[in-house]
Amino acid sequence: MITSPSYQAYNELFHSLYSELCNYASSFLNDDAAAEDVVQETFIRLWQKHRELIGIPNIKAYLYRAVRNNSISVLRKRTAEEAGNKGFEWVADISEDPDAREISEAKPFYEQLIYEAIANLPPQCREVFTCCRLQGMTHQQTAEKLGLSAKTVENYMGRALKILRKYLGQYGLPILLFFLLKIINKY
Repeated sequence: MITSPSYQAYNELFHSLYSELCNYASSFLNDDAAAEDVVQETFIRLWQKHRELIGIPNIKAYLYRAVRNNSISVLRKRTAEEAGNKGFEWVADISEDPDAREISEAKPFYEQLIYEAIANLPPQCREVFTCCRLQGMTHQQTAEKLGLSAKTVENYMGRALKILRKYLGQYGLPILLFFLLKIINKY
């Protein structure tokens, strides 16, 4: 058990501000579990940097700012994921449409576009994208497999999706990417 004075101060800080910071994060996220995750990660980072932060005059303000920034990052990630999931909603809507047959007949063309788009990704982005989207691995599993941090995997995924959206946008297919990746994953 750690009993150093810095750990005791850290522990007291954690217990005194944890609920307050969770409520603050929840005001951004509207999700208590996600808010707790943000606060816990913030305290983990604080402990990892505690030697560098010894001279901070107002640690409470620092923690509030860090929780706010981390909450905003979670919101950005959530927004990006929701934008991707809208493609699946659109697919459900067209499946009852009589013109859906045209889409299924055009599947080889769209698959080819997606394979081209993936092939044009920078090597590391392509490898991360393949693990996460085509092999269904989590960011953490991909990070462990490739010897990267989860944050680096997240950054590569964001970059890969941006490049793919731009490439497929030339063909008017920004949403179809997610639909076709799901189909390709089945085969």
